[in-house]
Formats: sequence, C-alpha cells, structure tokens
Amino acid sequence: MTVPMLPAAFASAVVDALATAVLVLDGDGAVRYHNAAAAELLGLTAVTRHAPLGPAQPDLTEALARVRAGERVDSLRVPMPTDPARLLEVRFSVLEGDDAVLAAVSEVTDREALRLALGKRARELAAIFDATPSTVRVFDAEGRLLRANRAAQSEHPADDRPGTLAELLAQDRALDALTGEPLAAGQHPSERALLGEARPIHLLEVRRGGGVKIVESHASPVRDAAGAIVGVAQVDRDVTEREQLRRALAAELDRSSALNARVSVEATRLERMVEQRSRELLAMQEARARERRLASLGQLAAGVMHDVNNALNPIMAAAWLLALKADEPAAVRDYAQRIHRAAETGAATAARVGRFIRQDPLDVAAEEVVHLPTIADEVVAMTHALWAERADGGSLAYSSSHHPEAHVRALSGELREALLNLVHNAIDAMPNGGTLTIVTGCDATDAWIEVRDTGIGMSDEVRDRAFEPFFSTKGAAGSGLGLAEVYGIARRHRGVAEIDSALGEGTAVRLRFPRVTASPADDATPPAVITGRQRILLVEDHEDGRDFVSTLLRVSGHDVDTVASVAEARNQLLQKRWDVLITDLGLPDGSGWELIGLARDRFPSMRRLVVTGWEPRVADAAAAHLVLRKPVAAADLLAALHAPDAPVAAPAGPVVAAPDT
Repeated sequence: MTVPMLPAAFASAVVDALATAVLVLDGDGAVRYHNAAAAELLGLTAVTRHAPLGPAQPDLTEALARVRAGERVDSLRVPMPTDPARLLEVRFSVLEGDDAVLAAVSEVTDREALRLALGKRARELAAIFDATPSTVRVFDAEGRLLRANRAAQSEHPADDRPGTLAELLAQDRALDALTGEPLAAGQHPSERALLGEARPIHLLEVRRGGGVKIVESHASPVRDAAGAIVGVAQVDRDVTEREQLRRALAAELDRSSALNARVSVEATRLERMVEQRSRELLAMQEARARERRLASLGQLAAGVMHDVNNALNPIMAAAWLLALKADEPAAVRDYAQRIHRAAETGAATAARVGRFIRQDPLDVAAEEVVHLPTIADEVVAMTHALWAERADGGSLAYSSSHHPEAHVRALSGELREALLNLVHNAIDAMPNGGTLTIVTGCDATDAWIEVRDTGIGMSDEVRDRAFEPFFSTKGAAGSGLGLAEVYGIARRHRGVAEIDSALGEGTAVRLRFPRVTASPADDATPPAVITGRQRILLVEDHEDGRDFVSTLLRVSGHDVDTVASVAEARNQLLQKRWDVLITDLGLPDGSGWELIGLARDRFPSMRRLVVTGWEPRVADAAAAHLVLRKPVAAADLLAALHAPDAPVAAPAGPVVAAPDT
C-alpha cells in the first residue's frame, strides 16, 4: 500500500508547531530550514535562511564540521545567543541520501541548575555522612556493604574490613548489653530491618577497634519509589563510657544499699543500747538529784538556822538583861527595843525563805527609808556582848565612821540581817583579835555601808567565789549561805555587793545602794493608832499566841472572843454579830480560808484579817481584806482592824495587802 505524501506546506506547518527547535543545515553550514522555535532560541529570522551560521554560533559551526567529517557528536551545550545566561542543548543527526544535517535544539537551563544543586547537596550529605561520630553503614538487600562512613571504617583494619552484614555480625559477636546474652540468629537490628521491621534502639556489646564497645544500634529499611526494600541503613552510637559510669553507679548504689542495711541494723542496736543507757542515766541522775536536793535542803536549813540563831542570840541576851534590870524603866525600854529589832531580823529571815520558796520579788510597797548609820549602831549593840566569846580570848577593837545623810529605801530587817552576817564573818576572820570597822557614806547617787576586818583575808580564788551559794571555807562549820544571802539582799534592794581582800591583809565588804533623801515625814513620830471598840473573833490554835494577841486587843479597848478550831469559829460566826474576824490558816480541823470565805459570803461588811506564819497564795489572799505574816507588830495588827481609808499608822512589819471587798 502506497502512503500518500503530505503537502510541503502542511509539513512545514507541523514542524513550526513543535516546541523543539529544529534546523536543517546544508553541507556548507548554511541554514536550509528552521522552525519558529529555532528562530526564537537562536535569534534566526527569514533573512538568515539559506545563509551560513554567523560568528554568533561558533560552537555550532565547529560541531557541524565534526559531524560532517563523520565524528559522532551526541549533544552540545551552548549559551543562548540572545541570552547567554540561558543554556541550550543541541543534538545532531545526518540526513541519509542528502548532504544536510538535522539539528534539534532545546533549552536545559533549569535542568542544569537542578543537576548542579543536586550535586552540591550530595557532596554536603557525603561530608555529613563522613563527619558524624556515629558509625553509619548502608547495606543492599542482599546484605552487601554499599557505603561506610569514616567512623565505621576506622573500627577495622584496612585489610580486614567487613564487606557484608554477615561478616560484620561475625566480627562483632554481639551480646545484649542488658542481659549479657548472645543475640539469637536473625535478631540483630539490621537483620530485622531487612525484613521490614523498624527496630527501636538496641543496646549491644560488640568487639570492634581491638576492644569491646557498648553501642546503641539502630537500623532502618531503605525503600525504593515503589516501596520495595532495597537495603538497610545501620547507625551505631558508642556509649561505652556512659554505660561504664552507669554500671559503676549501679554497683555503688548496691554497695550503698548493703551498707545502709548494715547501718540500719547497727543503728537499731545502738538505739536500743542508747535507750537502755539513757534509762540508766536518768535513774542515776534522779538518784543524784535527790541526793543534791537533800544536801541543798540540809545546807539551806543550816543557813536558816545560822541566821535565826544570829537573831535569837541578842533576844536571849536582852531577855536575861531585861529580867536583871526589871526595876529600871529606861533599861527595860532599851532591851525591849533591842528584842523588837532582833525579832524583826528573824521575821525578815522567815520572809526571805518564803520568797525563796515562791520565788517572789521584793515587795517594794513594804520598804521604808532606812538610815544606814542607825542600822550599823543597832547591829553593833545587838552583837557587842558576844564579841569576846567569838574572839577566843583575843581583844577586838571597834571603830566607825558615818555619814549623816546615808539614807536608802529598803526593808530594815533584811539590811540588819545582811550587816549581822558581815559582822559575824569579820569576827570569825579574826580569831586572835583585831579591829572591826563599820563605815557608811554617800555621794550624789549612792549610799553605802562597809564592814572591814584585819583578819586572815582571802585568796583571789576564794574572793572570786565568795558570793556563790554553798561555797564555804569553814568546812563543816559553815553553810556557805552567809555571803550568798548578803549578795541576794543587796541585789533585791537594787544594789551591789563588793569585796576587797588579800591574804594576810584583811577583808572589806561594801554594800552599795541607790541613795534617797530623807523627808521630815520619815523621821516624824508615827500617828497614834485609832481606837474605837470593835467586836473581834480571834481564831488561833497556838495557846500562847492566842493569849498574847487577845490580851493585846483587850488592852487596846476591844471586845474579844477566842476559839481554837474551824468548827468553833463557824458556830460563833453564825450565833453572834462580829465587826472583825482574825484567823490563823493552819487550824486542827481545817483551813482558816474556809472561815474567810464564809464571812465574805454571809457577812460582807465584816472586816476579814489573816495572821499566819505560812506563805499565802495570791488567789486565796484575795478573799481577805489584809494578810499579815507572823511575827506581826502590835501597831500593824491594831491598824489593820480598820478600813484602809481610816487614819491608821503605816505598817512597819511584813504585811501582804489584799484587794478590799
């Protein structure tokens, strides 16, 4: 069958419609034909047809010559004549039976740029591949090694590098790093990846680089465009140092746990031992504390006995002299005053012991303005008769120097007691005789009284400890409370006690107090106690005390009935009308507070007074109008019979005020 020929015009139109540039060159290089695409790419026009290619296409001319010479030229890349930044690719074909050459031209600018970019990216990836510290190996589907980075190559000698996955596994002899067991066949991450499994990181122990390494191995399958597995990429990261540290830490933790267990057992044992020993120590401490308390109580009792005896000695001497001089009124008054002052000193001792038991502060309201020279003269008069006996036959001289303005605010009984202690200590320090000196003085702010002796003196150590409780240099004869009490009295009166002494040179003890100015009222004669007949019920179980107090009250013009028990007093309170109730606290069948409470509730207008040798509790004292501690001065007792707003004498003894109801 004969194929009809297309008309030339129709064939030319078809070629012009092609996107590929087409040229037909004759033997001498002249352009015999070109289509529209060729005219655009090469800058040809109708004028250039049948004209040779000009100097703008030297490469084409040269290639055409090579083709006509029979040389094979598949393609040629030349810049576009109209835009040199764009690249053209020319392919040549010799037309059979003709001396002409067919050239097909296409633009490859974008394709060439992509090729260059891909090449650059490939070089970058290759650099990264070689630079990564982890070992990277790529195997094909049959397990042949396609590529290994520099780190992987350095793990094996050049002449013994594995070429397949099987050779690598044989050299590694991998163990599971967690269990220490060899990997089973087909369980290596790369073997599982070739089967299409994306295995998580597996910790392996392998033999590489002449030693044993611990690596985190990860393998991923490599697939083609169709998704078929064409290989596997294996990445191993060396974690040997980290795992060694982890294992060392785990071992250390195990050792620590074992040690902690042993320590816990030992601690339990020690705790039991400590608990047992603590019980023993507590029992021992309690026993020793009891012993110390008993010893302290004995020492305290000895000190109190010492102070009470100091007060009783002048009382007994004055009482004897009083009987001897009974027919001399002036002497009787003098000895009576001395007995009164000695009794005040004893009362101050009892009050101080009570404050010690209750830890009460000094009752400032009971203080008075005291003249230190007068106190000194009174103590000398009270003790002078005993000096010769205390000096064991030696002669004792006395000197004094007083300032007339040495006034302080204090409890006179306590100051007498402190001075009495100092005088006795001074006499004891001069067993072979010497000179006792008492000096009083004052300045703008302070007043003081000082007792000096010319006795044996004190060492530095003894002087530093002289004011310590229970410290004594007298052995069994001393309680160690004398100077400690003197120090306490000074402190309670806002003063200080000072010692100046040296061995063989005697001792001086100075008591310094804040000075006050005496007012005329301080030296005035106390106003007389008001009189006015009162009906008084006196409750006192001590027979002598009951008789003396009732006599005192009757002599003062009052009507007095006396009872000795709570039951008798209750009957009297309910049967008669009384103005004043005076009761002791320690009664044979109960407490005087019961009577005070009954009088307060049933007879609120009755005056309620407590006279006791005990230390009253503040809560109980509130039920009475006034609480007076034995021994109580007659003037104080008589003044207490009337309400506080009555013109009574100021109390001179140890009185405890209670709220008036």
